[in-house]
Amino acid sequence: MTLEREELRDGWTVTIAGDAVPAGAPSDIAGRTIPATVPGQVHTDLEREGLLPDPTFHLNEQAAKWVGRADWAYRRAVDVDPRGHERVDLVCDGLDTVAELSLDGVVVGTTRNMHRRYRFDTRVQTGSGDTTKDLEILFESPYREAGRVAARAGSMPGPYDEPFPYIRKMASNFGWDWGLTAVTSGPWRPVAVERWSTARLREVRPLVDVEAGEGVLDAHITVERSGMNDLDQDGEDDDLVLVVTVSGETEDGRTTRQRSRAQLTPKDDETVVTVRVPEARRWWPRGYGEQSQYDVVVELQTVDGEVLDRDTFRTGFRSTRIDTKVDGVGRPFGVHVNGTLIDVRGVNWIPDDVIISRVDRARLLARLAAAAALGTNLVRVWGGGVYESRDFYEVCDELGLLVWQDFPFACAAYPEIEPIRSEVIAEARDNVARLARHPSLVVWNGNNENIWLHDADDWGSTLGDRGWGLDYYLDLLPTIVDAVDPSRFYTVASPWSGSESLPANDVDHETHHSWDVWNRLPDSAYRESVPRFVSEFGWQAPPAWRTLRDGVADEVLGVDSPGVVHHQKATDGMGKLARGLEPRFGGGPFSFDAWHYLTQLQQARAIATGVEHWRTHWPRNTGVVVWQLNDLWPVSSWSAIDSAGRLKPLAHELRRLYDDVLLTIRPVSSVTADLSAAADRPGGPDHPGGPAPVDETADLGELADTLSLGVSPGSFGSSPVEVAVRSARGGHDSVVRVRRITTAGAILAEVSVPVRLSAAGVAVVSLPESVGVVDDPAGELVVADMDWRRAVWTPGPESAMRWEPARYRTSFAVVDGGLDMLVEAESLVRDLLVQPDRVAESGTVDRGFMTLLPGERVVFRLTGVTEADIPALREAPVLWSIDQVLG
Repeated sequence: MTLEREELRDGWTVTIAGDAVPAGAPSDIAGRTIPATVPGQVHTDLEREGLLPDPTFHLNEQAAKWVGRADWAYRRAVDVDPRGHERVDLVCDGLDTVAELSLDGVVVGTTRNMHRRYRFDTRVQTGSGDTTKDLEILFESPYREAGRVAARAGSMPGPYDEPFPYIRKMASNFGWDWGLTAVTSGPWRPVAVERWSTARLREVRPLVDVEAGEGVLDAHITVERSGMNDLDQDGEDDDLVLVVTVSGETEDGRTTRQRSRAQLTPKDDETVVTVRVPEARRWWPRGYGEQSQYDVVVELQTVDGEVLDRDTFRTGFRSTRIDTKVDGVGRPFGVHVNGTLIDVRGVNWIPDDVIISRVDRARLLARLAAAAALGTNLVRVWGGGVYESRDFYEVCDELGLLVWQDFPFACAAYPEIEPIRSEVIAEARDNVARLARHPSLVVWNGNNENIWLHDADDWGSTLGDRGWGLDYYLDLLPTIVDAVDPSRFYTVASPWSGSESLPANDVDHETHHSWDVWNRLPDSAYRESVPRFVSEFGWQAPPAWRTLRDGVADEVLGVDSPGVVHHQKATDGMGKLARGLEPRFGGGPFSFDAWHYLTQLQQARAIATGVEHWRTHWPRNTGVVVWQLNDLWPVSSWSAIDSAGRLKPLAHELRRLYDDVLLTIRPVSSVTADLSAAADRPGGPDHPGGPAPVDETADLGELADTLSLGVSPGSFGSSPVEVAVRSARGGHDSVVRVRRITTAGAILAEVSVPVRLSAAGVAVVSLPESVGVVDDPAGELVVADMDWRRAVWTPGPESAMRWEPARYRTSFAVVDGGLDMLVEAESLVRDLLVQPDRVAESGTVDRGFMTLLPGERVVFRLTGVTEADIPALREAPVLWSIDQVLG
């Protein structure tokens, strides 16, 4: 008989448990039975029943904190009748967090880890009589469990006065510098009854590779026997048969179906079944090729062919490696897929909701598809969240988004005592095996910032000789990855220099977090170094206007209004936003609308400064991963997409910055000059004095010394600014038109420069003084155009520029779903922004800040608005430019 799975989704209730009701709870909560959603967490049920205000709205966070201090009992009836099977198991895909499970009052299991799957044998409850049992899952307050561990482990350094290091639970439930505190409990992933006989598939770990064009799938399979089936004539269990079938298309489009079998004797519970697929289509990250996948069916059968259990999934054939071999600079961090060095353009991912069970496949698809549309090709799952759902990784597989997966350790010292250590072993083993089937997964990372902060913040003075997690990162976790999935690369930390003898955040070695910028320095400081791989950097801005308006109850939005201030969690966040505006836009004071516009513009400019600098110093730098893609509530944060799914202007800017071809204007800085001087710069045939072709499959140690690090051809003489073009995928043959213009839009000088790259690489073009040197820094700009791409250089702070009033005409055309707004410039229009969400709740726009020269036109596609909204769409602050904001 084939294994049967029955998910327990209906008929659940939840009640507060225990004698003590936490302060702040509703007076009538004790003894009240509430319908419960499973999978789910108790916050959603309390909110639905009117017992809890939405903790993400206005100042409600404090009023909802009592929930995390309470115990909760989930109950429903469950049928444990075997129905002809030998075993009946209670299977829990995720319990948050400290739980005791019982059937008719008999304890069948306990848990203390949100990140693990659990299975409990109910045979003690499946005897004769009534097979309908009362299932209770009693969740203890996470604070109580954390308190017990903390009492034994002692105080562990960390960023917040919350006990997240002492419990294996989503750390950001306890709050973060972008998140509220909402400590959840509940069966956050499905609960099911599984009935089975003879044996079942305990684990299927498909590890893939490509060998000489042949796809190779090694299915590492472990089975569990029921221990209750009839024995053969020798008194032993029967043999079992494993059949693995892989179906798909070959490179030339032919349908292929390959199958391999293996037989397990009664003494064997695990084996490896290898399937080879000739001429297999390869899976590629987005932008580098197709995301070809194959259907895989793993069947566990009796020797007579009866199917006992089946696992079906999709996977892709690809080879991966991370190059960290020492070169002339230090240690690179080069991500190679199918032998090709990937120009990584990534985003950091945080949980998409503080109540994580509310995040479904549709929401994940919307967020990740938006990321892909911005040019992203890697998503880093940050270590203060969770190992994401199967849906998340399947969507990444389909979209071609590489996944860097952190183990859940972030920004704190973690005790190495029991029971934490055993839980870490179990969760790591479980999740490394669970995620092995996904071709998108390329990196496992031990922790987020823990080693860096240990040294930078002198944790040792507090810890003494107590373990703080280093053994996990240097020994335990890499050992598990090597044993369970040796096909993936493991890095000790982010940031990590590759050696305990070097500072963890060394810019010349492996991965780097750039946080002095934003916290202490202006974004121009990004240009002072070229880290090998930037796995975190970012700049804050508030969410879209509508998202903030809907998220707070302030009658009038203000920079200092209560709701706006509460929805800013970073230390001195409002101060840093204000100080961040000063170098470009002055110190104000600004109205709220001007502040909102300028902080959005500053975020986009700051990220552009870093990305343009680092990407045009390839391959010394091989990747940038912006902090962060998404949000989990309406908050001022570093995100590109806010919690309502609205794209900030930063998201639109990322589409330009992450394009395969990036055009920039940059100062001829000491860093650029130093890097260029270190390179051989022969005058190649592709460009006068320009870059030689760069083979992206070449060794980074060799590439680090080539002229693609930064070339100054010198054709037009010295200049304070230069043009740089990064072509990531292949050669590029075009012409850059560079103009020096006045703030009124009059052209003072111009030049056209050919850019010819026969292969992927970087071309750096010096400019003649006529366009590269301004005579009047307060009244001139430099503009470069290539194909549809534009780069603009403002020589001085925007606040010091003599902006002429922008003159332009707008007209509208009704289109399906909204309006097309045509803007025709009669003068220079700098940083024009349209915000249709200010007019209509559903209003969206397909562009961010736009700069137009006289005679140019651009069409903004507006959705969710109607003809009746046209008058409002023409008025500030719905539509305005930098001259209006600073005027």
